[in-house]
Amino acid sequence: MKKKIKKFGINLLKLGVSVAAIWWVMSQISFTEVLKFYSTSNFYYLIGAFIFFGLFFLLSAFRQNLSFRNTGANLSQQLNIKLFWLGMFYNLFLPGGIGGDGMKVYLVNKYRKNGVKKNIGTMLVNRIAGLVAIGMITVVLYYLSGLHIVYGKAAWLAAPLIYGLYIFVLKYFFKSFLNIHAGLFWWSMALQMMQFIAALFILFSFHQTTDLFDYLFLFFVSAIATAVPITIGGFGAREIVFLLSAKVLLLNNELCIALSLMSFLISSILSLGGVYWVFFPPFRKEPVPVKESEPIFEAQT
Repeated sequence: MKKKIKKFGINLLKLGVSVAAIWWVMSQISFTEVLKFYSTSNFYYLIGAFIFFGLFFLLSAFRQNLSFRNTGANLSQQLNIKLFWLGMFYNLFLPGGIGGDGMKVYLVNKYRKNGVKKNIGTMLVNRIAGLVAIGMITVVLYYLSGLHIVYGKAAWLAAPLIYGLYIFVLKYFFKSFLNIHAGLFWWSMALQMMQFIAALFILFSFHQTTDLFDYLFLFFVSAIATAVPITIGGFGAREIVFLLSAKVLLLNNELCIALSLMSFLISSILSLGGVYWVFFPPFRKEPVPVKESEPIFEAQT
């Protein structure tokens, strides 16, 4: 009972932080101007953004299966995509209780018996590799943008440091994944490029043709904020980082928030499809083991 109360309290706090963050952001901008971007947006570019966000999620699933196979899970690509989609739905729409990553850890161990710790490692190294790719792309975007930040000329030094830290973490904390570090990195780069193109299409849909790399730089900087599990699905955290950065760098505040909210909306629509696998679980045709010794792991969302 105490555990349930604690989980409820944590998720209620996350919801509160998300609501407070969005309320503050909306108080700092003209929401009418944000709506103008939507009402005058180019529908065809939004379709393009939708397609590339879909590819982003698909490549994320492929990266996940690389990690699972490294643990001996041996999931077919079709089964893995179903599992990933289910996790997307749980992470975004049902963050309380289990969570998407926790559900995947539990189900894979239940039907493959490859070990809970290995599956937890899979979830963590995927996130770490993703952050490394985001960091690399952010560095490149800074040089392509017209932004000038203090000590920004030395930003290139961050790239080898980020990758070096990535190797260090895998070597000393996730050694079993070290042999696939390059694969995880390149899958992460590929999927983040899909997100890059999707965000670019959203900007095009808003008829933005100047300072594109400036806004894309902020888009990836704000993406790092979603890795910190203090809000529901990163909702609110990204918008605050986006807005504060836009104010400092003198960019259009309303355009930044319109870009952030549109990317969240498209991701939510794609994730909603995962509800199908709630009623028709990915492993439903798998034989159910007689004994279940491992508890459900609650992942951070």
